[in-house]
Amino acid sequence: MRYLLRVPLFAIALLAAATAGASAALQPGTPAPPFTLTTIDGKTVTLGSYRGKTLVINVWGSWCPPCRLETPDLIDEANAMRAKGVAFLGVDTTETAAVVRSFSAAKGVPYPEVATTNASAFAHDYGITNYPTTIVIDPNGTLRAIHADNILPRPQLHAYIVAAQHGETAPLTSAEQQKLDAMLAASQFTFDGDPATVLTNVRAAEKAIESADDELDDAMDDPARDHDLLKTHAEEAALRAKAIAALQGAAQTPADKVLLARMQGDQAVEAGQYADAVTAYDAALAIDDKDRDALSGLAYALSKTGDQAGVVKADQRIATYYPSYSTEIALARAEAATGDHDATIAAIDAAIPLAALKAPAALAWAHLYSGRSALQVHDPARARTEFLAAQAAAERVPRDNPRYTWYLEQSQEALLALGLAGDHPQTAVTIAPWTGPDLPGSVASTYKYRVALSGPAGKSVTLHASGLPKQWIASFCTDRVCSPFTVQTTIPSSGVKVIEFQVIPDGPNQKAHPTVHIDATAGNAKSSTSTVVT
Repeated sequence: MRYLLRVPLFAIALLAAATAGASAALQPGTPAPPFTLTTIDGKTVTLGSYRGKTLVINVWGSWCPPCRLETPDLIDEANAMRAKGVAFLGVDTTETAAVVRSFSAAKGVPYPEVATTNASAFAHDYGITNYPTTIVIDPNGTLRAIHADNILPRPQLHAYIVAAQHGETAPLTSAEQQKLDAMLAASQFTFDGDPATVLTNVRAAEKAIESADDELDDAMDDPARDHDLLKTHAEEAALRAKAIAALQGAAQTPADKVLLARMQGDQAVEAGQYADAVTAYDAALAIDDKDRDALSGLAYALSKTGDQAGVVKADQRIATYYPSYSTEIALARAEAATGDHDATIAAIDAAIPLAALKAPAALAWAHLYSGRSALQVHDPARARTEFLAAQAAAERVPRDNPRYTWYLEQSQEALLALGLAGDHPQTAVTIAPWTGPDLPGSVASTYKYRVALSGPAGKSVTLHASGLPKQWIASFCTDRVCSPFTVQTTIPSSGVKVIEFQVIPDGPNQKAHPTVHIDATAGNAKSSTSTVVT
């Protein structure tokens, strides 16, 4: 079992582990739980306010790769189905309104967004343990689909919607799910016979569960590989239960007993029985105190029981036994949750040099989570340093790597959110290589960037570019108009303005790599950013 929301390993990013027990009561065909939520624009939305419409709720986080992957398609589906009585609502249960606002504005999300917490009534009533999760509710308020993990809007989400419009539930049909079903079919394992045969099949079952988890991780990068995460985890739990029952009579060696206790812990987590999981993992660690899977499981289970001090101790052991940038970042996040500033920064300082030895994507990831941890202990200056470093590392990620876009956009959004935080937003400007489709007003260019502004709604801001060689042109494209070198714009109600910025080389120095500077002036306030043109 993977505990990825708490310990976000780089290779699999941040797809949260499912806990089937939390959402077992929420099934298609039952009444959707009522909710009252406040959007980032300050409007109140309730389940009742959507009566008569088919409602699609997308639960997401900007840190979540499949969430980012499916966002453009969700936007297209929302726009296509609006006139057909279908409403969309985004709910982020793990991040602040400033982060949600910066992401939504940068992506052009056309539907309302909510920033709540994973302890809210909504998260509890809807059993939110997976990111993303897409929920479809019919016009009469009946739940028609709950889809954990990324979703292919056409045809799967569209099928959910059309069925819901008719008061029906559409099945999930995909080759990916069929593959997962075959991997976890209990019929291929024999859990009776002599102890050696039992142990062989128990280990094979454990391997099948690990392979299914790996398959889920791989599918995260491909929106076409639709699957039912809740069903898959239920299949894993059923297979694990059979393996546990067989192993209880066959475990003789210390290694076998560690495996049994660890599997019992995983099964307890799957059922949402976190205190029992702690007991099981402790039993495994009493035999082998360095068993990494048991330590990771223990830390996750403790986090679910609210024992944050225990989480810190478990993560300290993991970082000591298995030092790496990811284990140090996990420790930093655990320390940040307790509010210990110095311990958080110490863990960050230990993580970054280790991440620097890895690929740029690993370093970008480490800086991102270092910045988020620094924010949690109220150190915005360190957070800004980390987010800037994350962006610099992300720019070195190969452009054909999907993480290039993920980390580049996340670092810029994080910098924007710093300016939007608090009751008095500050005017701030950032620049990063362009990652999306051209905005209206764009023209062909050699170098293309995303310039993003944050600040008080309605504020007039003047942008000016400088530092380019003679004959080069810098062009700001916004609101269907491109302006050379200088443009005046107004911050919209979202607090974020995204502008396509183009640098067009000309003259004898076309192969130069100058540093372009952008100044944002709003009254007496001034903010600046720069980047090397490459």
